[in-house]
Amino acid sequence: MRKIDLRGVSCPTTFLKAKLALEMIDAGETVEILMDAGEPSVNLPRNLKLEGHRVLGVEEKTGSFVLTLEVVSSEVRSLEPVRVYPSVKLTKNGLEPATDPVMVEETMELIINDTRLSTIVTTPEHHRELAVGYMVTEGAIKGRNDIEEISEKEGRIFLKIKSFDQFNIWHELRSSGCVGINWDKRDEDTSLPIKRKFGVNVLLASVRHLYDETQERTGGAHSASLVHADGTLMYKALDIGRHNAIDKVVGMAVLNGDDLSDMFLVSSGRQPAGMVMKAVRAGIPLIVSKSAPVSSGIDSALRANLTLCCYATTQKLKVFSASERIAVTGALS
Repeated sequence: MRKIDLRGVSCPTTFLKAKLALEMIDAGETVEILMDAGEPSVNLPRNLKLEGHRVLGVEEKTGSFVLTLEVVSSEVRSLEPVRVYPSVKLTKNGLEPATDPVMVEETMELIINDTRLSTIVTTPEHHRELAVGYMVTEGAIKGRNDIEEISEKEGRIFLKIKSFDQFNIWHELRSSGCVGINWDKRDEDTSLPIKRKFGVNVLLASVRHLYDETQERTGGAHSASLVHADGTLMYKALDIGRHNAIDKVVGMAVLNGDDLSDMFLVSSGRQPAGMVMKAVRAGIPLIVSKSAPVSSGIDSALRANLTLCCYATTQKLKVFSASERIAVTGALS
């Protein structure tokens, strides 16, 4: 087993030296890294894990620590949504070197029936789900049965769907999303029926799904979750774009053949019309967000009979539309 001795090396130089040394070692090999106690033993395993290597264990041995990990190839690590970068911390006391975990972004081209529809800036994961969810939430397809074929190759997602003739198509570059395929379509005739009630305690408890270790460490991601009416977390996704995160969880549910009318959406982003209408087109009857609504979002929710809950915490939320969908019997006061 290879050994890398970083004892006597302070942070963040430990990370930089470990990163360079691991680049010279074949993927799949197991390596032991010797490091001092304190910042190196805390920061180095965490940062190398964020880089995509597999941390197998950290053990204290006679005043120092041994980090055991499996080296992962750069091709596989490129699919990780977080990458660690060196930085310089500036305070009143001066400059000091540091490292920071940063969300990774890349572009994905969406090809529909051999027509390039959109170039989406997103994180390097769940591309198929993002593509399917995007088509559902933009009203291009209704569900999995409308998809004839899906494949991914070299940053492109190829979708063949049954019909795409009725849509106005233009190429669109987006990072956080917009109502792209039918930008001027108001969906005036769409109204969600109240088939399912959602308990207020379930909604309040769902706020915990807004928080994620990656988001807390990077501060650069939005989250979206689909939660069943019984409180079960069904799907969760992170992305640099709030719209993308919604598209990903919708795509997960659609590809799995789930009924989205039995679920509600928990979203970290603000709720303008574009966000609300994504949920409406997917058949999701209720949104919970910790952020503020926007007037266009409230207007859209009222027209579509979607229940829009904002300013949510584990103790309270504000309901701006279709409050009759929420069951308050037995709720905490």
